[in-house]
Amino acid sequence: MQLSQMWREHLQAGCPPELRGMNIAGTVAGALDAEITACVSACVAHSLKMDSRIERRLHDISQALEDLHPATPEAAAYCDRLNKLVGAVLVNAAPASDTGQPLPGDPGDTARMAVRPGMLRRR
Repeated sequence: MQLSQMWREHLQAGCPPELRGMNIAGTVAGALDAEITACVSACVAHSLKMDSRIERRLHDISQALEDLHPATPEAAAYCDRLNKLVGAVLVNAAPASDTGQPLPGDPGDTARMAVRPGMLRRR
């Protein structure tokens, strides 16, 4: 299944009420969903440049979703869809650079601003 189709299905299904205020991977479920949605959107648009910070965050989210044991089938399906989206972004996102060196105009990981994955920072 294509990432864009998985994303549409996830958006249509929505977040089950039991998870809305739950903290997953250090973030409230609604905000986490928005964070992943931003990553998926950037990935679909081929504008997400995977760096070590984003990759580490996505792995942490995936692990937290795997460790979660929701009480209802709807919540379990939501977590499974969200985790599949995270996995697809990890597989499909372009690396920050093919050479392992920062891209021109990119100060590198140590000087990056703290922004949510997929969000553009102003220069």
